[in-house]
Amino acid sequence: MTLPVNNAVPGAVRRLRHSLRAGGLAGAVAAYFTPEEDFAGLSFTCLGSNPRDAVTASDLLAVSLLDIAWRPEAVRELLDTSAATVSELLGAVRSDIDLWEASDEDLAAVDPLWDALLQMPGVGTATASKLLARKRPRLCPVSDKVVIGAVGVPGWTWEALRAFLQDPAARAEIEALRPPSAAVVSVLRILDVAIWIRHSHSRAASRIRRDSGIPEPGHNRP
Repeated sequence: MTLPVNNAVPGAVRRLRHSLRAGGLAGAVAAYFTPEEDFAGLSFTCLGSNPRDAVTASDLLAVSLLDIAWRPEAVRELLDTSAATVSELLGAVRSDIDLWEASDEDLAAVDPLWDALLQMPGVGTATASKLLARKRPRLCPVSDKVVIGAVGVPGWTWEALRAFLQDPAARAEIEALRPPSAAVVSVLRILDVAIWIRHSHSRAASRIRRDSGIPEPGHNRP
């Protein structure tokens, strides 16, 4: 089935694109992927074992680098009691397609796994999306409170990001933020880092903005 139309999505796309044109953002993204800096950097993508259709301890550790704390019950479900079910559901999700090329059916294939994850103890939207972003980095964007707030259409975050990236010019602007050190990471990962830098109110994001000359969220240069 085709997703219903939300007339707020085009406006969200325009606001997001404008916010990611801040001067200094490319330097900030490069700093994020510098090994000497105290950020997740490449580790989220490259840490340990990441098989296509199974969740590993390395996956959980990588996700924890993005400010996620796993409850013991969820760890046991993912790695033991529900591992076979999770593997089967994960296997139904394509790994060979980018979000902007994905059909509604491709995205709908994520829903059963998404629902299963949200039923696990302590697993909410941010945790589920970050695990999916680790397992399907080309298809599944992070949708934590920073990304949801930046996009500004709750419940339509993935659709808005898909619409944003369907514009080749927008993808080119995201690629222009990619430092050589991040050659192996997906476009969605570069976008997520850029959104975090631009919109997060965390101390770490504030520091990297200050060091890169980027205005704080909600402030524009005169």
